[in-house]
Amino acid sequence: MFLVGDTLDTAYRFIGVYLGVGPSFLGVDFIIQPTSIDLFFFVVAQLGVIYGICLLYKLKKVGGYWFLGSQIFFLLYASFFGPVSKVGISTILLPLILFFCVYVVLVVCVPLYYSDKFK
Repeated sequence: MFLVGDTLDTAYRFIGVYLGVGPSFLGVDFIIQPTSIDLFFFVVAQLGVIYGICLLYKLKKVGGYWFLGSQIFFLLYASFFGPVSKVGISTILLPLILFFCVYVVLVVCVPLYYSDKFK
């Protein structure tokens, strides 16, 4: 449920305020102004995230890798070409590490721990 809620929150903050002032990161003071290209890459990444969550709900371990891979795909895009490239990845490094630690526990460690139920 956390993954779905986080995905919906992220989509709302990124797309919902796309034409407004822009979303901000947790614990960071700057506002991100996404462009149309950023929005395209975000939607592609979110489709991968949603597909990964669906696979996890079907008890397939590969869903966790889809989820993390999509997150890393957008992070790499945003860090080198997207909105984060303007301020630098070091600015959001602490919240980023915290979120990825939670993601790894939820989408990789939990399916591995319950490997008898996951395919």
